[in-house]
Amino acid sequence: MTSQSINSIEELLQLIVDNSNGYYIKQKNISSFNNKDGHTIYSKFKYFDDSITKELLQEHLKNKITLAISLDSYKSMVFEYYGDRKEAFVALLKYFLNEEGIKNIFITNSDSSKITIFSTLFDNNTDFFVNLEKKIKKKLYDRLMEDWRVLPDSSRPKIGNLLTLPRELIKV
Repeated sequence: MTSQSINSIEELLQLIVDNSNGYYIKQKNISSFNNKDGHTIYSKFKYFDDSITKELLQEHLKNKITLAISLDSYKSMVFEYYGDRKEAFVALLKYFLNEEGIKNIFITNSDSSKITIFSTLFDNNTDFFVNLEKKIKKKLYDRLMEDWRVLPDSSRPKIGNLLTLPRELIKV
């Protein structure tokens, strides 16, 4: 895969939202819920069936609103890490992704409690995604038992596969 040249958070956000169908805005109260396999997931995100505009992205970057998109297509994979060893997690994940030929890796920070690694990698090849997801998850479980998650996760309902858009690009 070829490496994507991204130099700013605005360029990365445009890449992330280009193929999204609709978007979510965080509300003050619970806005929706979904049931899957006997579990109920509540969300403060309200869905809007429209394209994300540059104005909405600017409001998000200025912290006036919080935007999210659903990761229901297999064109990207997102890793979120909540632990105390962020640098080690990033190095390990980059190593695993590079082993699989994945070069488009963007490290962002959504908030101070987590680090998000976003990777563009797919051409709607579901089999490729599922196999890669299993490989990477197994490798991560072997080294780090907790404090991270991978999205999209087929075991979660759509509302549970939301990516809160980043506000800062840390590394490319």
